[in-house]
Amino acid sequence: MILTITVNPSVDYLYKTKKFKSGDLNRVTLQKKMVGGKGINAARVASLLGSNVTTTGFIGGENGKYILEQSNCEMLFKSSFIGINENTRNCFTIIDDDGEKTEINEYGGSVKKNNYIELLDLIKYIINNNKITAISINGSLSPNMKDNSYQLLINEIKKVNAEIKTILDSSGTGLINALEGENKPDYIKPNENELSDFLNTEVTTNPHKIKEEILNSKLSDINNIFVSLGNKGVVVKHYEKYFYAQLPPIKAVNTEGSGDSMVGGLLASLDMHADIQKQIAFAISAGTANALEEKTGFIGIEKFKYFLKKVSIVQL
Repeated sequence: MILTITVNPSVDYLYKTKKFKSGDLNRVTLQKKMVGGKGINAARVASLLGSNVTTTGFIGGENGKYILEQSNCEMLFKSSFIGINENTRNCFTIIDDDGEKTEINEYGGSVKKNNYIELLDLIKYIINNNKITAISINGSLSPNMKDNSYQLLINEIKKVNAEIKTILDSSGTGLINALEGENKPDYIKPNENELSDFLNTEVTTNPHKIKEEILNSKLSDINNIFVSLGNKGVVVKHYEKYFYAQLPPIKAVNTEGSGDSMVGGLLASLDMHADIQKQIAFAISAGTANALEEKTGFIGIEKFKYFLKKVSIVQL
């Protein structure tokens, strides 16, 4: 069984325009309202790939009700959210025909100390009453949460069951503090920009340069790192080994949620106790399959199976 945690989910709005012009009137050619949140997207994909998944986190207000209603309607995974007083945030994405993307994200509602304690208790209960193989902690911290909240969360998970694999898909202070904790995440999944920000280096998609940067940084202590490079593939550190995986080029429909879908594929493979080669194949195939869908955090199973046969993995 899989558990995903999203402390700062969202209601997502996608707008498509022919050519987006800042400071001018823009006409929308397509609009969509969707449940957002990295862990919710990952949960959906892992469920589609056959895993039994529960997702949790904080929701509140009318947006929180919308997330719960829509998640229950999907009937893919179990939702077990903690309620907070403030409204769950909105996030807006504008994409034009040239592929230019503009994002406007609200900060999100405040999480009180008692809410955080309630979440910890719920996670412990779920672990103690189910055979959990992997837990992903996804997305940004809520505005008033302490920088070490993810670090403490991973510590609590490992205290209850040290065998559970933990994936941290986040950035900024939440990630930095988690990497300095007593129990580090078993997996992290930065993209090339997040890796550059973390290491204070120039952005690169060169697999050998990425390997060198990881080797010469404190990230070398992390057992598993999946660096997603969009349409250029993924670089993976697995203990002392490094891999580079690619798929044939595609004409993407919507890349939003592809990183989350990659985590969903990884979670599903961990639920199968797969080796690293299969973990990589599942992750990159799920991320790529998502890019062919208008929906965010969704994959077509036949497309996923097709990509699974086309994955090229080389050791660096």
